[in-house]
Amino acid sequence: MAFMPFATQAEITVLKQDPQAGNPLSRLNFTVGGSIRPQFQNMTGNDGANGYKRNGFDGGTRFRFAADYYLFDDISWISYYELGVNIPAVFDWDNHYAKGATDTTRRMLYTGFKSATWGTLTFGQQNSIYYDVVGVKTDIWDYDMIGQAPGNGINGDYDGSYRTRKSLKYKKSIGNVDLYASYLFSDDYNANNGLNYKRKGGGSLGADYHLTDDLTWGTAWNYTRAEMRGNGNKTYDQNIVGTALSWTPENWTIAVGGGWYQNFMTTKKVSVNDYFAGDAWGLEYFVGYAFPIGQYAVKAIQPYFMGDRIEYVNGRDYLRTDNGVGITFQLDYGFRVDYEHVFTSSTDNLGDMNLVRLRYDF
Repeated sequence: MAFMPFATQAEITVLKQDPQAGNPLSRLNFTVGGSIRPQFQNMTGNDGANGYKRNGFDGGTRFRFAADYYLFDDISWISYYELGVNIPAVFDWDNHYAKGATDTTRRMLYTGFKSATWGTLTFGQQNSIYYDVVGVKTDIWDYDMIGQAPGNGINGDYDGSYRTRKSLKYKKSIGNVDLYASYLFSDDYNANNGLNYKRKGGGSLGADYHLTDDLTWGTAWNYTRAEMRGNGNKTYDQNIVGTALSWTPENWTIAVGGGWYQNFMTTKKVSVNDYFAGDAWGLEYFVGYAFPIGQYAVKAIQPYFMGDRIEYVNGRDYLRTDNGVGITFQLDYGFRVDYEHVFTSSTDNLGDMNLVRLRYDF
């Protein structure tokens, strides 16, 4: 691709790997990075418990730490830690964060081995295969991830859809295809509504096919065996399957993705027998064009169109569609400003959204 200013994840190299005999530290590559994201959201009508977002809140600030230690041949030991920080909560700024919000969140923490010959094997809390292959392709605007599976079940850290805890993940590139497989170990989540979610186990498969240098097609499936516990128990076989395309010719960014979600989306009923809807499906799309500027501290300006749809087939009478426009100003020194206006039509009469996000990446 000739120009892609918005897929930036700059890192600061603290230690640079340069293996030398008799110097163990020379085998280590250590980097840090982060993204600070103050955000403002103004929904038409009543925001309810989300009214604090009008005042300004944290839109996903995070800090990253990555280590790569060369062992032998082409094998390295890798580790990664990503910490989410809710800055208004840390400083106790009233009316700028949700009631009960924590100061920090462990977004990811994993370790493993990487080899160009054998592939990459990691264990811990890390991006799910479904997100890496399908979800990430349309997770490129701010008011997004509404039509895809990751983060829309009971909790993306536990149900196998998003930043999955206690997962063993393998990735191997063969020609133009990246192949993925994972196993999910058992884990427990307190839903804070009198019920508990027990992940008994699960697994994922995925493939990312690089059709050309700028066109990628991904497909993934995740299965989770789960049990809701409370006033009785019920076991659910949760399946999510999806596919997505990402095309980035020249200055364009075009992406579309969708999926089918079985026993995954919640019904909003506090009942072990009816907690998950039998079937639902969703779609997301994005079309943007980046205009190179290169002056007045502005690197590029990208206007875009985006939207999504989520619909329950059974278990809950609910349909939501979003369509919107946005513009991103990519500035010098890692600064960025986003504005979005999203038109929403939903069964529960959600209002339209105006959003501004300020961002500093390093």
